[in-house]
Amino acid sequence: MVFCFAVDKCNPVALTYINMINKKEILDNFKENGFRLTNIRKAILDLFYKSKKTLSCQDIQRYLKQKKISANKTTVYRELEFMKNRKVIEEFKLDDGVRRYEVCSNHHHHTVCLKCRKIKCVKLDKELSEQEKKIEKSNKFKIISHSLEFYGLCHKCQAVK
Repeated sequence: MVFCFAVDKCNPVALTYINMINKKEILDNFKENGFRLTNIRKAILDLFYKSKKTLSCQDIQRYLKQKKISANKTTVYRELEFMKNRKVIEEFKLDDGVRRYEVCSNHHHHTVCLKCRKIKCVKLDKELSEQEKKIEKSNKFKIISHSLEFYGLCHKCQAVK
């Protein structure tokens, strides 16, 4: 597989990893570009690829502790920042202020249950893309990104009275 790199418009130092399908390819690419493959880095990446949900720093710390890998909060945040700057993961915050992370994928949004706090990914049609273009044109504004979350009750929490 050929690896392509693109420079992030907002951060010219950050490289974007494009077409990296699995964690082995990402780790190999890190190594080829002179980055160390520490146990912490490998374990965190492993967790992201195993997990089917968004992860907080606390989730990652618990996982590392289970794996008997010693890492303080600062080290975990440093690794998350490293992966975020290389577009391997992305960060977002919800109304509770907790930073959450997930593997970069196609742009999507989230539904958040206000009762159990379950978060699910949702894709929207072209309509939002068209709205974005209208906003740019009418406001003479270049949109770099946006964030949209839907808050409510999941199916299970709706059933509970």
